[in-house]
Amino acid sequence: MTTAVAAWFAVVFFALPGFVVSLISGMKAPAAAVAAIPVTFGLIGISSWFWGLTRAPFNLWTFGVSAALALAVAAAWRYALMRRSRLKGVVGGRKRSIADLYWVIPAVGIGGSAYMAAGDKLRWLERLPNGTYNIVQGWDVQWHANLVRFIMDEGVASATRMGELQNVESRIDLFYPSAFHAGIALFAEAAGLDPIPALNIAAAVLPAVALPLTLACLVFAFLRSVGLTAQIGAALAALMGYAAPQLLWVPDYVGMWPYLFAVTLTGAVTWLLITVPRRRASALPVALAFVSILCVHPSAVTIVMLAVALYWLTSTLVAPERSRLADTLWIALPAVAGVAMFLPQVLAGTAQAEEVASWRPKEELGAGGAWGTAFRMETRHVIQFFPDYDPTVLLWLAGAGALVCLLWRRQVWPALFYAVSLAVTVNALEPFDNTWGHMLAYVGNLHYSTGHRLVMPVAMAVTAGAAIAVAAGIRLVAAAPVARRYAKGERISAVASIVVAGVVAAAVIPMMRHQSEGGAEAAYSAPRDADRMVSADDLQAFDWLATQPAAWEGLTAGDTADGYSWMYAYNGVPTLNRHYLWPRGGRGSNTDILNWNADFIGEGERNPVDEAVDNLDIKFFLLSPEPFWGHQYPRYEMLRDFWVSEGVTPVYRKGDTAVFAVNSQFSEEELEAMVEDGQEHGSDELFALAEVGATQ
Repeated sequence: MTTAVAAWFAVVFFALPGFVVSLISGMKAPAAAVAAIPVTFGLIGISSWFWGLTRAPFNLWTFGVSAALALAVAAAWRYALMRRSRLKGVVGGRKRSIADLYWVIPAVGIGGSAYMAAGDKLRWLERLPNGTYNIVQGWDVQWHANLVRFIMDEGVASATRMGELQNVESRIDLFYPSAFHAGIALFAEAAGLDPIPALNIAAAVLPAVALPLTLACLVFAFLRSVGLTAQIGAALAALMGYAAPQLLWVPDYVGMWPYLFAVTLTGAVTWLLITVPRRRASALPVALAFVSILCVHPSAVTIVMLAVALYWLTSTLVAPERSRLADTLWIALPAVAGVAMFLPQVLAGTAQAEEVASWRPKEELGAGGAWGTAFRMETRHVIQFFPDYDPTVLLWLAGAGALVCLLWRRQVWPALFYAVSLAVTVNALEPFDNTWGHMLAYVGNLHYSTGHRLVMPVAMAVTAGAAIAVAAGIRLVAAAPVARRYAKGERISAVASIVVAGVVAAAVIPMMRHQSEGGAEAAYSAPRDADRMVSADDLQAFDWLATQPAAWEGLTAGDTADGYSWMYAYNGVPTLNRHYLWPRGGRGSNTDILNWNADFIGEGERNPVDEAVDNLDIKFFLLSPEPFWGHQYPRYEMLRDFWVSEGVTPVYRKGDTAVFAVNSQFSEEELEAMVEDGQEHGSDELFALAEVGATQ
């Protein structure tokens, strides 16, 4: 399967289950298309947890059972709710159905933006080392890739069982939202892909599709309309999303892929929630869409909660669809149902949330301090990859868009949403020393208190506001306010508006893309076009170890911080560590003893380190300096002492990468055979050592 075919297959695979469930529930096709991907991941998140309670593996078959059950519930929901209801017909088709063409113009913008972003990413990916098998030299991506491998191999995808992956020895419980990874594991199984290419392709496609969709929906939500102005604004916002460094490119560079995907769902879920009162049949799929954010990365749900709360307070209560009470109940119903579905998982994650809240990194501030940096959206890595980034025009347009929302549509909540999001970002960059600062910190802590995460809703609001301003300007140029007074004038103005919008898009969007493409490619390629943690020599060592039967019978150990456990994602060879992050188990555990005292293996009488090796069933060590972070010290107990150790034998070496066999786990003949094989496939340097296996 080519990369392009796999990408198109990914779009269909991730959208089809959610689309069908939404359609069967009673949603019209355009709204069901908006809900498609969020609903799919809501199903994945809930079903992965459910199957984790059983002995059945989570795979395409068991997810198929979950999807069939969801379809049955959707059909029952529609029958119960809509048995007596009939939608009124309107000229040109049923209101909000596919025959009502309000979706066409936004779809053009969404499709164009998704095609640009996903196409560019996959084109760059194919040119990078190892193509779709490229290993991202970042902190988080190792964990993401290993988690996809774990789900595919073990059939365990429940967010509450991630300790089985991270804490290999202790099996201490760990809550980690896994819907993103579970979905990619299903995609890999369906497409016949290995974990790494499946992750690379899906990580390129999912945000590329979800971001323009969410920006378009934000415009609909900000204007509380799907009229022609909103349609044009939605299409423009979708296209403009490509050029926002804070939305696609910086999050990808730092490896926060599940968080990025969750945030790119927030605008769509917000719009779906606030429109439930006018299309009550959508409540069931919207509940699944809401829970999808919780299952992908719970912190992003605060963006939806803030937006919906402000909308309810300043818009619903002022001008309800039916009544204030009814609208409030129908907006709240899907969110409450979503929380209820997620509650068993989130209760298990309380301790993890405390760990996340304790981390507060530093960011360099630009002119104007924290307020200036946040206002210009120049958080971490933006200027690094986009040195010519200047948001001045965008900010002026966003301000004009806020006025359009306020004066024309009487929607004050978009400006409030922006202001609160900006304040949370500023407080993360430079905490306020007052009560407000402490309150804002509660929200910021859920986002790791990092400006480059918290600035994302700020950037989305600015992009949507700027698009609204341009759309309103186009309508003014087309004389829309005047045309309504004359027969056929409104239709002529609408056609003129669409033509002008097309001209603006054709002229401005390519220019924006040209200005952003260099920085986008640099940000995308930087962690992929390097060998910071995993080099070509490492990959050859991984491949060599995969040919050794003993490597599959036990575990391979090494320095947690040097990236050796990419081997697990790469070819499935089981490793002691699965992340740069140290597994939980505490002082005195076998893992702890082995890590700090590996140079005592086989030294003298049998000692606690030898017992730790046996208890963990360690067959090999793979060493590949240097550590990930600059402040980390290399494991000299292994890097230096292993070459003269009485307990291990070097059996493979290529460049700086070396594999050592634990002598007590092999016979002398097996060690000699491995040395010969290692010399044949690796390098014979440094193998002129003392008698091999002398301590056997």
